[in-house]
Amino acid sequence: MFQFRFHDDCTPRYMTEHSAAADLVAREGLVIEPGTVACVPTGVWISEVEWSKVPAGSIPELQIRARSGLARKHSITLANGVGTIDADYREEIGVLLLNLGREPFVIQKGDRIAQMALNLVGRLDLSVGGQRQGGFGSTSV
Repeated sequence: MFQFRFHDDCTPRYMTEHSAAADLVAREGLVIEPGTVACVPTGVWISEVEWSKVPAGSIPELQIRARSGLARKHSITLANGVGTIDADYREEIGVLLLNLGREPFVIQKGDRIAQMALNLVGRLDLSVGGQRQGGFGSTSV
């Protein structure tokens, strides 16, 4: 359904044959201090949606999910719980990571930081607000 563009060495991948979500990696290294949020670039962009493959009445969504190992071992989680990447979002996908630990957390380029899963969403019968202007709250607050 989605066609992607990838920065060098940033292609998401499934870790096993039966993985439901593909791992996203950090495009660059950075440090997340305790109690702070960092937007980690993934080197992944949606280039287009193949609407002919989308079932009628559905909208494709990419869900960004935390990696349980980072949460358990390092107290690193998603700042927004589960992230939604809308079908019309064309900027680089960034992951908002929150350090709930007591030590700075170092991310190296290429580290697996989150997971990405495809979801089909049924739309409610509501009005549409307008055109996308960016990401991370760009359509309102």
